[in-house]
Amino acid sequence: MSVQSGSRFPYPDFKKRYDTPRQEPVLWRWAELSQELGGVEHPERGTLALALPDGSAEVLRDVAVAYQVVPAGERTSPHTHTWYHLFVVQAGTGTVTFHDRSETTELHIGDILLVPAGSPHHFDNPTGQDLVLLNLMNIPLLAHLGNLRVDQGQETPS
Repeated sequence: MSVQSGSRFPYPDFKKRYDTPRQEPVLWRWAELSQELGGVEHPERGTLALALPDGSAEVLRDVAVAYQVVPAGERTSPHTHTWYHLFVVQAGTGTVTFHDRSETTELHIGDILLVPAGSPHHFDNPTGQDLVLLNLMNIPLLAHLGNLRVDQGQETPS
């Protein structure tokens, strides 16, 4: 492969490439979302992602929003990844375990939980009601940078 010569263009043209139109307000009705959540399967890593009217999953610049449901009586596998989660507990109760700290914390409706990037964790829902989590994450940013990585199946420290 040979080295190519770069091109150039006036700085004002450069700036125009990064000028973005102002984002319009968007509303997702909980009544519709909760009905849809009740009628689909709940894969371990997430159930339903929100999108803008044009179909973009990057709801805010570099941020995606999704729902994760941990069904009643189930748990997720211990895992870690390069993105953060900011969870808002919408329904149910359960626990989150951070394996690097050997720490388990209870979750209740209205709680907000930050899972930093690189934190080994899993959710447990021993109750009879689904644990519903609204999930904000920086997956779009990391995908743009080529830095998405997940390590699954980590064992709980003894």
